[in-house]
Amino acid sequence: MLISPFYIKSPMGELNRIIPVYKPIGPSTFDLIRIFKKITKFEGKIGHGGTLDPFACGVVLLLLNKATERFEEIKNWEKEYTAGIRLGAESSTGDITGEIKILRDDNLSPPGMKSIGEALKLFIGEIEQRIPPYSAAKFQGTPLYKLARKGIEIEKSKKVKIFNIELLCYRYPVLAIRVFCSGGVYIRQLAQDIARELKTDGFLYFLQRESVGEYTIKDCLHIRDFDKITIQ
Repeated sequence: MLISPFYIKSPMGELNRIIPVYKPIGPSTFDLIRIFKKITKFEGKIGHGGTLDPFACGVVLLLLNKATERFEEIKNWEKEYTAGIRLGAESSTGDITGEIKILRDDNLSPPGMKSIGEALKLFIGEIEQRIPPYSAAKFQGTPLYKLARKGIEIEKSKKVKIFNIELLCYRYPVLAIRVFCSGGVYIRQLAQDIARELKTDGFLYFLQRESVGEYTIKDCLHIRDFDKITIQ
């Protein structure tokens, strides 16, 4: 059972909280932290349990005081996402924020339901996933996205776990899926890899994080609720 987060003790108090917040499309995770501090006047230590890109929405965990010490644990909690993949197009960043190019191949036929089902199965389990160039992962201390903006792409990969992928709906060119995975999975890269398995290109058109560990969207505060929080 989750405890209501509308009452928070001072930084020196015994209550050190994890607050689930719904991040809307637009602000970054760090914008969310700044907004929280400005509205609540919270002056203690604050962090997060894993970022969401500005174009994405859903569950972000704000960590207060001693809860920040649990970051390494929390970032590995199981996550659930709903994602939309735009097939038949490519993006310079792998998502909707990049430069979009629609494929104009007259011989390109939309993938069928059978081939989609077979493709999704290939990504379930422990897989070696490429770390996308436009990510915050670092190479020799420099974030990959900064190198990518200079035209430098570093090939890096890591092992991740995907527990299940469900097909939610499909109407070409948009494919919607639900992903249950470990922490550290790049849904943007997964979207591109699924598209390539379907013999086309694709990019992440939409992303919502449905849950992190036991915290779901229904447990979340919204930005409009921040002024209801009492800190003593």
